[in-house]
Amino acid sequence: MSTAGIENTPTAGPLFVHRAGSGEPLVLLHGIGESHVGWRPVMDRLAAEFDVIAIDLPGFGQSPALPSTVAPTAGNLAAAVNDALDVLGVDSYHVAGYSLGARIAIHLAGTDRVRSVIAIAPDGLGTPVERLQGYLALSAGRTMALTLAPIAEPLSRTPLGRSMFFAGNRSLPWQLTAADARRLLADYADAPAYDAANWSALFDVPMHLHTITAPTLFLQGTADPLMPQQIARYLALVPGSQLRWLTGLNHVPISDHPGLVGRQMLTFLRQHTTTGTAIEAR
Repeated sequence: MSTAGIENTPTAGPLFVHRAGSGEPLVLLHGIGESHVGWRPVMDRLAAEFDVIAIDLPGFGQSPALPSTVAPTAGNLAAAVNDALDVLGVDSYHVAGYSLGARIAIHLAGTDRVRSVIAIAPDGLGTPVERLQGYLALSAGRTMALTLAPIAEPLSRTPLGRSMFFAGNRSLPWQLTAADARRLLADYADAPAYDAANWSALFDVPMHLHTITAPTLFLQGTADPLMPQQIARYLALVPGSQLRWLTGLNHVPISDHPGLVGRQMLTFLRQHTTTGTAIEAR
């Protein structure tokens, strides 16, 4: 299904979708508080070989939240993603996500629609203490975003300003473009689902991991203070899963080293496409 030239178009019902490229569908899911903008540093690389479908999750970016009676658990957010893909006419697909998006990608892997999974720094398998630490860290991030949002435009202009907010989850936060940093900071501050998603993550545990049959790759930064201890648990529970460590990179490594992240993703994805493309990673 070719989508060349279609970008930033709300074509998936109520969810906002950025779509570009052609080839087998590759769904990209972002982390808590962010939006499809978090994937921008690698989108062109991925769209050169895949039909990239980057979705703003419900209650984040430009997508409306789930109804107030529906908790934003990984399962409910995954269901909304599949509903959006139904509207687009996408049946089977590859999926990649980071942080909360990785957790949702893993949930989607419990269906027969997913061809392969790339999960970057997934949450979901923390101990009670680790979950509480994560909850408090994300709550603090939300408070900081609300505080800094009124000065997001001047703050995003300089490397130092970008580092003030994004140093907590990126090793090289100054590498974000000014436009992306400004948009992501606003996303954190404006997301109506942020607090509810953060609260839900305290109690949301994936129970289906042993049933996943889709090829699965985990990418994990060695400098991530939030999730690296959970990766060993995922590897033990997801049959045949693989792990690639990203040396020196933080929780969201995409803008820190887009070349490395893009190469790791494409190398894995090519192994699980029906076309077996031989295009070199750039």
